[in-house]
Amino acid sequence: MGIAIRKCIAACLALMLLQACSAGSGGGASEREIELGTASSVGSFVYSGPPPASAEVQQFKLSFYDQLAGNDRCGECHTSGGTGTTAFVDQADINNAWRLAQTVANTQEPFNSQVVSRVAAGHNCWLGADQAATCAATVTSYIERWAAGTDTSVNAVRLLPRTAVIPGPTRVMPAALADVAEPELVAEAELLGLLNRYCASCHSDTAQVPQAPFFASSNPETAYNALRGKVDLVTPDNSRLVLRLAEDGHNCWDDCASNAEQMSAAIARFAAPLELTEVDSGLVISMAQVLERDGIIANSGGRNETDLIAKWEFREGSGTTTADTSGVLPEIPLSLSGEYNWLGGWGVRLIDAKAQGGVTSSGKLAERITATGEYSIEAWIAPNNISQENAWIVGYAGGPDNRNLLLTQTLYNYEHFTRSTATEANNAGLPVLSTADDDELAQATLQHVVLTFDPVNGRRIYVNGSFSGDLDESGGGLLNNWNAAYALVLGNTPGSTQPWAGTMRMVAIHNKALAAEQIQENFDVGVGQKYYLLFSVSELLDEEGVCHVVGAQSARTNYCYVVFQVSEFDSSSYLFTEPFFVNINPDAGAVEFDLSAIRLGINGKLADVGQGFINLNSSVLLTADGAQQQALSAGGTIIPMENGADQDTFFLAFDSINGRTSEVELDPIGPYIPTLSGAAAPDIGVRTFDEINASYSVLTGVPSGSQVVSETTGKTVPETFATIRRQLPAIEDFQAFSSSQQMAATQLAAAYCDALVQDQSLREVLFPAPTFDFDLPVADISIDWRGAIVAPLVDRAINTGLMDAQSRNDIIDEVELLIVDDRDLKPYIFVDGNYISDPDPAAHRKRDGLIYCTDDAVCPASRTADVVKAACTAVLGSAVVLLQ
Repeated sequence: MGIAIRKCIAACLALMLLQACSAGSGGGASEREIELGTASSVGSFVYSGPPPASAEVQQFKLSFYDQLAGNDRCGECHTSGGTGTTAFVDQADINNAWRLAQTVANTQEPFNSQVVSRVAAGHNCWLGADQAATCAATVTSYIERWAAGTDTSVNAVRLLPRTAVIPGPTRVMPAALADVAEPELVAEAELLGLLNRYCASCHSDTAQVPQAPFFASSNPETAYNALRGKVDLVTPDNSRLVLRLAEDGHNCWDDCASNAEQMSAAIARFAAPLELTEVDSGLVISMAQVLERDGIIANSGGRNETDLIAKWEFREGSGTTTADTSGVLPEIPLSLSGEYNWLGGWGVRLIDAKAQGGVTSSGKLAERITATGEYSIEAWIAPNNISQENAWIVGYAGGPDNRNLLLTQTLYNYEHFTRSTATEANNAGLPVLSTADDDELAQATLQHVVLTFDPVNGRRIYVNGSFSGDLDESGGGLLNNWNAAYALVLGNTPGSTQPWAGTMRMVAIHNKALAAEQIQENFDVGVGQKYYLLFSVSELLDEEGVCHVVGAQSARTNYCYVVFQVSEFDSSSYLFTEPFFVNINPDAGAVEFDLSAIRLGINGKLADVGQGFINLNSSVLLTADGAQQQALSAGGTIIPMENGADQDTFFLAFDSINGRTSEVELDPIGPYIPTLSGAAAPDIGVRTFDEINASYSVLTGVPSGSQVVSETTGKTVPETFATIRRQLPAIEDFQAFSSSQQMAATQLAAAYCDALVQDQSLREVLFPAPTFDFDLPVADISIDWRGAIVAPLVDRAINTGLMDAQSRNDIIDEVELLIVDDRDLKPYIFVDGNYISDPDPAAHRKRDGLIYCTDDAVCPASRTADVVKAACTAVLGSAVVLLQ
C-alpha cells in the first residue's frame, strides 16, 4: 500500500477516533497574552549584605533565595523585622536566610516542604490565589535545584529512609456511583448536595471558569468520580475537602470550623456502611507506603539540564496556568485557553487549545539563545492522530508567518523551522527541515522529540533518542536576527489558527545544542510523575546495625527495602516496574537472603489482578564492600486505582522471604486488563510490544538484534522496533487495541519477514524439503504455494494440533488467496472454497497501479521473494499471532 493511501486511511480513522473531553473553554484567539506575573520585578531586589559563607550558601542563593527574596514574592514579610514568622529570605543576611530556610524547605523531599504547602494553600501566590498550584510547582522546582546543585550536568535521585507504617484497616470507595449500597448517603441530600450547593461556582464542568476536580458537578456520576482522593473514608477529618475548609479557610460559606465539621460528618455517613478491610495475619508482608505521601520523586534523576533555560512539566493537575520549573529568571508561566484537560501523573491533553506565555517573560529565550547561537527544544508529546497538518506544537512566534523557532506536525512528519542568517530572506524560518515521508516518525503515541540548532550543523531532529538522518540543506548560520517581541506558545499559533491535538508531558528549552548521547540519556530517563516506593523489609531481615539501627528513645531507622518505580499509568491504574533490593545504610554490612513471589497489596488486601511478580525467585547477596543494590526483575505490571494516589496504601506480600513463609494458600493471579466504561473484561487480550517482538523473532528464527537491512524500508529489525515500539500495545486490553497499533505490528512483521527471506539458512529451516526455489519466476506453475509456503507459515504461527483441520484449512485458504491475488499468475476466482478459472480475468484484475504478473506482463526476478515476504507479513501481522 503506497504512503499516500496509508495517510488517507489514517486521516479517515483519526476523524472517527477524535475525543472531545475538556477542562477548559473559550476561544483564546488573541495574538498576545496578558502577562502572567512577569519576573521583571523579581530581579528588582539586589542583595548587598554579607557574602555567602560557603559554596552551599551560594548554591542556595542562586537556586532559591534570588527567586523569592523580592518584595513582590516573599521578601516583604519573610525578612529581618518583617511580619513573617521565619526570615527564610532575609534581605539583610544571606547566611541567616540559608539557616532559617532549612526549617521550612525539605531539600531531601522538596514536595513535602512547609513553604510549598503554604503556597499551595493559596498563601501569597504572586500569580493570584486561583493559580496556587502553579506557584507551588515553581517553589518546588527552586528547592529541587537547590538540593541538586547546578555544578553537575546530570541530576541524581537519592533514596532515603522511609517512615515504617504497618498496613492498617482501610475502606475503599466503590468504583462507581451505581455500586454504592446506600446512594442516599452520598447524593443530593448529603455529600454531593453539599458540594454542589457551595462549590459549583468553581468546581463544576459548567462553571464560568471550570476548576478541576469537578466534585460539584450537577451530573452525579461526574461529581462522584471526582471525589476519589479527596475523601478519607477511615479518618474523615483528614479528607482534603475538610482540611481545605478547616486549615486553609478555602471557600467557607459561613463559619469555617463549622463548615469543616459539616463536611466531615457527611463523609463519615457515606463511609460508615463500607466494609473495613484488614490485612490477613497469615501473610508475610513489608511495611506500607502511600504514593504521594511516601514516594520519592524519580523524575529529575539522570537528565542533562546544565544549559536549561525554560521547562514546563504540567505538574498542576488543575487550573488555567502551568509553571516554568527551570528556575531560570524570568520564568515563563503559560496561560491555558481553549479546550483541554489535565492528566494524572503530570500532563495536559490539548484538544483545541494553546498554552501561551507573555512577551516580556518570553524575551529571555531570545536573550539567552542569541547569546550562545544554538538551542535545543525537547518535548515529550503524544499526537492524537497522524492526520493533522501544519499543526503547531512548540513555537516562539508573533504570528503564523513570523517566528524565531517552530516545531510542527504534518501527518507522519515532524517539521523544524528556525529563523537564522541562513534563512533571513523571510521571517518564517524557511525552508523547512522535515523528517522523511517514508520514515513515518510521527506516530500517535508518546514520543520524545528534540530539535537542535547550532552554527555548524544547522537544524537536526531526533525522535525517541535517535537522529532522524535528515540534513539541513540551509546549513548553520547566526541567530542575531531573532525578534525579542515574540511569545512562547504551545499547541497552536498565537492567534489560535493552527491547533495541534495531542498530549504534552514535558517541554524544555536549552540554550545549547544537546549532543546525541545527551539526548539518548534524557530519552532513557523517560517522563511523567514517577516515584520510587521503598517497602521496608528490615523487620523481616532483622539484622540490627545492617538493615536497621535503633537510636535514642527507641527511634528506629530502616535501611533495607524492596523498591519499585511507580507511576499513575492512567486515571484508573498504577504501573509498578523494575523492583530491586537496596540497603541504604552508609555503613552497610553483608546482606544475604532468599525470597519467592512478590505480591502487590493495596488497601488491606492483595490486588485482585496485576500480580506480575508471582513467579519471581531470587537469592539476594550484597557484600560489605560491594554494590548495595540488586535488581529483582526487569518487568512491570498494572493494578487498578482505588482511593487515589494520595490515599491508596500499598504493601508487599511474599510467599517466602528469609525463611519466613506465608501461612495463607495463595493462588496465581493474572495480569490486570483494564476495561472500558466498567465493562466486563474480554477473555482474549493482545500481545504487548515486547511480546510481539519476541514472538516474531521465534516464529521467523530472525534474532531480534538482526543487522540485516530491509530492502523495502532501509532499516534493520532493531531500528524498526525502536521506531515503532511506543506505537505497539503497552497493555493487553483487547478493547484498547487501535488501528495505529495494527499498522506498527505490520511494519515490524515486514522487517522480520524481509530478514527471513534474505537469509538462505533461515529460509531452509522454515520451508520444507524439497527447498522452495526462490530463483523460480513467480509465474512458474510448478511452485506449490500452498504446501511449500502458506501451510508452513500458518502451522508455525498457530502451532500444530491446536485447531481442527477445517479451521486450519480456512486460514490457509485465505492466505493462499492473497498470494494468488498478488502474483495474478493465472487469473482465478474463489468460489465456495475452491479456485476456478476466471472466465473474465480483465474484469477482476486489480487496478491500484501495481505491476502484476499476467500472461502479458513480465515479472522482475525478485517477485517470487516479494510474494513470500507478503505472505509472511500477512500471517505474522494477523490476529493469529497478535491475540492471546
